[in-house]
Amino acid sequence: MRKMFDLDGKKVVVIGGSGGMGLATAEAAVDAGAEVAIAARTEATLKTAADALTKRGKGRPAAWRALKVEDRAAVAAFLKASAPFDHLVLPGSTVRPVLYDDLDEREAADAFDSKFWGPFWAAYDARRHLRKGGSVVFFTGVAAVRPVKGYVMGACINGALNAGVRSLALEFAKIGCRANAIAPSLVLTPLLDSVHGHDKDERIARLGARLPVGRIGTAEECAMGAMYLMCNGYVTGEVIHIDGGHRAME
Repeated sequence: MRKMFDLDGKKVVVIGGSGGMGLATAEAAVDAGAEVAIAARTEATLKTAADALTKRGKGRPAAWRALKVEDRAAVAAFLKASAPFDHLVLPGSTVRPVLYDDLDEREAADAFDSKFWGPFWAAYDARRHLRKGGSVVFFTGVAAVRPVKGYVMGACINGALNAGVRSLALEFAKIGCRANAIAPSLVLTPLLDSVHGHDKDERIARLGARLPVGRIGTAEECAMGAMYLMCNGYVTGEVIHIDGGHRAME
């Protein structure tokens, strides 16, 4: 029987692959038979993740490189070193919640650089290295369609990515590839520690209880969405919402 998620003989590059949804996606890709290469900001956590992925892949090496997604030249060099590959996954960065009244130009620009322009140019520069039949998977977020107080920048960036994916589907079709996005709501990742602080568990339980599913999501559940987008060759220009029913809340 054919596996639903089959990446045998494929190569998957994940920028933001040392933890959270990026690492979960890399793990799922390895389990499906893929070779993986990961990049992220922090060398120590990145090396630990790469070692674990190598072990998970029964000794098949997981290449890695420490870089910032905002550094276009570094990202382009990593993509070239990883070429050719079949899929590029871009979990991006979490945009820190900032009240609209407290927002400044530098913080707004940094947010766009890390979550919009970084992934945007990575996808642009990946085109020459993608094999035909491959894809790019962006990560956006529910704030694009469900406003959250104090998260104006997140809403703007996620909305831009959602709109961009539909146009990028047409551009990537020129090289026989696809472009899609995952739009999560709250997900259990290490990044929640920095966003929610010392009372994280209590706040997360309270937020999760409001969702129709009664809890927040897991990195593995989002990775399942990324795997679907990589493996289903009939899907492009799509934004898959993995949000526990967040958009349906009153």
